[in-house]
Amino acid sequence: MATPERLRVARDLHDGIAQDLVGIGYSLDLLLSDEELTLKARSEIRATRLSVDELVTKVRDEILALRREFKAPFHQALIALSERLVTQIKLNVQVEEVLIRPETESELLAIASEILRNAVTHSGATHIGVFFYPIDNRACLEIVDDGIGGATLHEGRYGIQGITERVEAIDGIITIESMKGTRISILL
Repeated sequence: MATPERLRVARDLHDGIAQDLVGIGYSLDLLLSDEELTLKARSEIRATRLSVDELVTKVRDEILALRREFKAPFHQALIALSERLVTQIKLNVQVEEVLIRPETESELLAIASEILRNAVTHSGATHIGVFFYPIDNRACLEIVDDGIGGATLHEGRYGIQGITERVEAIDGIITIESMKGTRISILL
């Protein structure tokens, strides 16, 4: 069963952010019904509405992940996550069964999910690799893509910052190399 803390966060996400996003979606629908909208305005509102729908789906996925009991070993959950998120890009998954602390598993899956979503959405990659292996009595997760690079901290953008904070919270070390493509390595 999911821990009480995970259930609390899932409820908070559902009752807060998820409901707010749905409300924004309804507001956008009302705007779209205005017959005096210009074609350009209508097009931009529709694009925003689609973005809101994507966000609702992501939040619901996170809520389900928080409520889910992880019955599969971590390496199998990582494979399943990778295959679910990377569908239109060539995927190379090479993971070994490495023991990590149970309380680290869900955070590392959330980290991998954010990195993979970013790679799929923003990198323009044609290949993504997910590697998980032991190294010097530790575990290493590497996610590599052949995209445009540029995965760095930016003011007003919180994806990389959030990933870094999550890694630090599980006492990990993160390395980001982003030139021709991106390689993100997390050592636990």
